Amino acid sequence: MSDAIISVTDLRYSYRKGTRRGEALAGLSFSVERGEIFGVLGPNGAGKTTLVRILATILPPASGRAVIAGCDVAGNPLGVRRSICAVLQESAVETLLSVWDNLLLYGYLHGYSRARTRREAERVVELLELKDTLRQRALELSGGYKRRLQVAKALMVDTPVLFLDEATTGMDPLIKRRTKDAFSDEAASGRTVLLTTQLLDEAEALCDRMILIDQGKMIAGGRLSELRARSTKVFSVHLSFTRPGPEAVAAVHELGARSIQEDGGEYELVVEGQEDEWLQKLARLSARFPLGRFEVRGASLEQIFVELYGGYPTERGAGA
Repeated sequence: MSDAIISVTDLRYSYRKGTRRGEALAGLSFSVERGEIFGVLGPNGAGKTTLVRILATILPPASGRAVIAGCDVAGNPLGVRRSICAVLQESAVETLLSVWDNLLLYGYLHGYSRARTRREAERVVELLELKDTLRQRALELSGGYKRRLQVAKALMVDTPVLFLDEATTGMDPLIKRRTKDAFSDEAASGRTVLLTTQLLDEAEALCDRMILIDQGKMIAGGRLSELRARSTKVFSVHLSFTRPGPEAVAAVHELGARSIQEDGGEYELVVEGQEDEWLQKLARLSARFPLGRFEVRGASLEQIFVELYGGYPTERGAGA
């Protein structure tokens, strides 16, 4: 029996910009199980942010249905809001209040006692290194620190569902790592996390399952292993030579790989075709130029994205 806490069925949303009309969501359907991290990926304009805004009851769907924790987003938005917390692309902080007062107010609005609010606020301040900003007004913060404050507020409360729309944008690498670890901990404790991201390595590291959408429609979905099965023609070959030299390098480029990257004598090839075919090619290469090592790996999420969309998300932009 399914333990879905988010259920989306044939969800549609139409927009009008001047004389131009279109569908931001065109019959999207999926479900999210309790306690999993679920990713929504896609190029710019795919409909990711529109989806989150509908699930967070900010936008009404044109048609279809979305149910969160047993509450319909259109029929019972207040019930939905009691079960969710969201980090959205637009800044959702009280700009005239200090960072500390933002956190206290958020705890009080969720019905926490003074003691619990202070305890939770102190925890997220330490986690996201906000101590030096506590007396600053949120208005004075940089974009990265405003995003930290948004995430800190979301991590203070224990709603069953957490929506994250490009939540780590603008964070420095150390804080980003801590934040991703915190998201994993939230899911491990039973909280359901739905995130949109343009960072494929982030999705690959965090998500239990994911969907890839384009122009409001799902083009693929499942676990990473299942998405790899959709892209069986593409995989990676890693190799190095025992005696590297110009002739060996030239031979690598003659193999016909889709792309080649070199780093300190190590080569990563993105190749297309049958694995047996490439093993034979590598055997012939090794007979001429002995290989120090080689490894054949399944496609990464980025390679899957290229295979399914026909281009890298950074080339098309992976925003909304």
